[in-house]
Amino acid sequence: MTQTLTLDIGPMAHGGHCVARHEGRVVFVRHAIPGETVRARVTEGGPGAKYWRADVVEVLSPADYRRRHIWKLADSLRAHENDRLPVGGAEFGHITDQHQRRLKAQVFRDTVQRIGGFSIHDQHLKLATGDGELHVEDVLSEGPYHGLHWRTRVSFAVSAEGALSMKPHRSNELIELRGMPLAVDSIHESAIFGWSFLGAERVDAVAAAAGAEVTLLVQARAGLPDAQREDLCSRLLQLHHREPGIANVVLVTPEPEPTPARGRGRSTPGRRGRGGRARPATDQGASTDPSPAAPRRASYAVIAGARTITEPLPLGGPQGTTSTVQVQPEDFWQIHRNAPSALVSAVHAMADVPAGARVADLYAGAGLFTAWAAQLAGETGSVLSVEGAPGSSRSAQALFAQTPHVEVIQSSVERVGERLRDRDVIVLDPPRAGAGEQVVASLDATAAREILYVSCEPSSFARDAKSLLARGWKLGDLRVFDLYPNTHHMESVALFTRSRRR
Repeated sequence: MTQTLTLDIGPMAHGGHCVARHEGRVVFVRHAIPGETVRARVTEGGPGAKYWRADVVEVLSPADYRRRHIWKLADSLRAHENDRLPVGGAEFGHITDQHQRRLKAQVFRDTVQRIGGFSIHDQHLKLATGDGELHVEDVLSEGPYHGLHWRTRVSFAVSAEGALSMKPHRSNELIELRGMPLAVDSIHESAIFGWSFLGAERVDAVAAAAGAEVTLLVQARAGLPDAQREDLCSRLLQLHHREPGIANVVLVTPEPEPTPARGRGRSTPGRRGRGGRARPATDQGASTDPSPAAPRRASYAVIAGARTITEPLPLGGPQGTTSTVQVQPEDFWQIHRNAPSALVSAVHAMADVPAGARVADLYAGAGLFTAWAAQLAGETGSVLSVEGAPGSSRSAQALFAQTPHVEVIQSSVERVGERLRDRDVIVLDPPRAGAGEQVVASLDATAAREILYVSCEPSSFARDAKSLLARGWKLGDLRVFDLYPNTHHMESVALFTRSRRR
């Protein structure tokens, strides 16, 4: 019989759960708010387990910041009433917007202290508020959005009946969807919900530039018979004709994995849409990752529309000028509709990139920060853009083909250490796992006076920051952005400067 506990809820921890205790044992509780008293159903853990996991099923003493969940299917209380699990992907939806950001700020500070070994308050940062606190910044400035309609990329699983579905947290159960309120309107209100994708394993929906046109990447089930494949293609083409907003449809067919040679292990999985980036644990069915999840080896066939999409490249500065880049929908791109402009603006405000500067953009993707750096450095400067994923690197190569002062290299960052030694400014936006000790050591061996570190994971940022500080760098500025409202995730931009001359 499933055990239900009455718990006094303690602080928020990184990962979307609060910490509570029951008879001396730690219980990680989702769907709670610090300070509440709740009844929570144990979802993982037995008598010998060091800790348990639990979901709130009843709130006995609510926090002032609790609201009715913004998404019925993700609401733990309503899920319990209907004898099911809540869908993953909106674990903060029961918390008011502003308090979500307060909790994220507390989690970020605590993570930096615990893993990085330093206090943000001791760094003498340029905190805009002047109150000495680190604030997580809202980037949905217009309208009472309550953290809705920001995702331009969503990945769905497909049920045995062909319906778009998502998974509960740490579960393989599939829950059928009738919409996705965190997604931009062109996805949330499209005809893909209720359509039959029978024969598909996963569907990725992409709204380039948060626009009205949606691109679908439809991955066929492995070993799908030809007749069923043709039927799936026919239904996809029918969807394209019936729904004007479904502009592009691409069928993705997984290729069999080669059998490893004896004595050799398999190669490591790809990065977060950027060639070698590890994917986070799944909450949403196919992936909670900020980019559509593509198989490592696959063939792509255009069923309707085009193979590429157009994304904006904000260039920073007071003019707010932008360019564009052509990318393949499966390649990495920031998922929040305002993320490119927010991140480029933050980097632009922190960095000092005069004309003639020598800049490196590491984990560069399709060139979001490369384009910004190229504009500032100008023809008398140079920009080295390094990206490991072939698709993203090809997009950057095409974008900068007529820009002589930009060099695009498809390579892992670990292999280009010698090429960085003469750089003045280095920008890096590593995967969730962070840059790591080898890359940090190569950054320290350069002539750079500034490092701009963009991170989507507080724990790996704290580890790499600790390594930089130990090498004599100073944390000169830091901003944290709420690029994933109604979830526990956040994004940070940090400036590191030399504390001594080399």
